[in-house]
Amino acid sequence: MKPILVAAAILFSSTSLTPQEVEHAPTVAQCQADQKLWLAELEDNRVRDVKFFTLADWKIEMRKCENVDPENRHKYETTESEALAAQASRQSDFIERHGLYHKFIAEDEAGKR
Repeated sequence: MKPILVAAAILFSSTSLTPQEVEHAPTVAQCQADQKLWLAELEDNRVRDVKFFTLADWKIEMRKCENVDPENRHKYETTESEALAAQASRQSDFIERHGLYHKFIAEDEAGKR
């Protein structure tokens, strides 16, 4: 009975994919354009309205771009780092806003990581 469930799950997952769900590598032109735009927004702190997971998507794309356009790897790494820093800042602000900083420090000191 179990092999039937596995086969059904495989069949369902393969038939539920649509062409829009197929992910392709970004082009060099797309990488370069996105990198310039996103880095400018990150450096000018114009990302207040950009959602947390959108920043994560930017990091993922920049990592892919490192392979597509290795000559500009350092630019993609910089943009990825800036997006990570923006996320970390938001997390830190959340911890502070909700009064969780001291609890975080206490747990860290206790070795809870």
